[in-house]
Amino acid sequence: MIGLERVDDFGAVARRWQALESEADCGFFRSWTFLGCLAEARFAGARLLSVREGGQDVALALLGGGRRGGWLNETGDVARDAVFIEHNGLLVRSGCAAVVGPALAHAVRVAGPVVLSGVDDTTLAAARGAGWLELRQTRFAPRVDLLACGEDFLATLSANARAQIRRSMRLFGADLGLARAETLAEAQGFFAEMVEVHQAAWQRRGRPGAFADAGMRRFHAALIERGFPRGEVDLLRVAAGGRHIGTLYAFVRDGRVMSYQSGFCYGDDKREKPGLVCHALAIMHYAAKGYRVYDFLGGGDRYKTSLAQDGEMLHWGVLHRPWTVSGVLGKGRERIRGF
Repeated sequence: MIGLERVDDFGAVARRWQALESEADCGFFRSWTFLGCLAEARFAGARLLSVREGGQDVALALLGGGRRGGWLNETGDVARDAVFIEHNGLLVRSGCAAVVGPALAHAVRVAGPVVLSGVDDTTLAAARGAGWLELRQTRFAPRVDLLACGEDFLATLSANARAQIRRSMRLFGADLGLARAETLAEAQGFFAEMVEVHQAAWQRRGRPGAFADAGMRRFHAALIERGFPRGEVDLLRVAAGGRHIGTLYAFVRDGRVMSYQSGFCYGDDKREKPGLVCHALAIMHYAAKGYRVYDFLGGGDRYKTSLAQDGEMLHWGVLHRPWTVSGVLGKGRERIRGF
């Protein structure tokens, strides 16, 4: 049975969601750790898309937005959705992926156009069978296979990338090192320092920076408070003696590390590569701990591709009812102009 119902009690949704999480390989962005912080603070008028069999949930998703159309696991508000979801899709019990297409077909039939942000190839294929898909953007998400590279990560890089990183490490000095936040208070301190450095770097370029909005900072404060004690949020700080080199903010789930944000301290010496060094040290740290994947998330930036071995495609688009093809470029876009 497939249903789409208005959410009146997020506590009840949380219990259902977390029960299903224990039976699903959901990734961090489909976990209640992430979506719960977004939902409880920002989802006005959310609907719950569900697939149930034998009285048990098989698949769940939140649908945000207005009465005409919806956003999969997003609010539909541009400012609020700046937290940027990736590896998005329905939360599905392992072995039940076949329900995704019918669930999306039901959602688009009942709610209208559904915005799909950051979905993988599997969800994209299911969407194509559920209606008319307007694909708007595809981004490459580079990643490192930590099990394959082991602790000798630098040996897997090109000669140029390896030389840049080693030279930069020498310039930073022999006391260059990485520290992981061990307490919630330390994680909060690392995050505050990272935000300050990140904002300063972007504002020097005439850009507002990812944390200019107070709502964004509150969201991540809540996410760290919830996710850090569960081992799902990591803050890593790289320093050389008393000099701060950079901080990385990552999400961790099922052996996968997702590098979400960063703040780097750039000096006058252009030979210093704080970003490359911080990521290289982080990759070696997680490889030594036995993690599986270091995921740079969406965007084929040069620094990512110089460190990554492969990756996957993530997609952004809108799913429309099959019978609205002729009008999709007119009324369809008007209905979802907030996308």
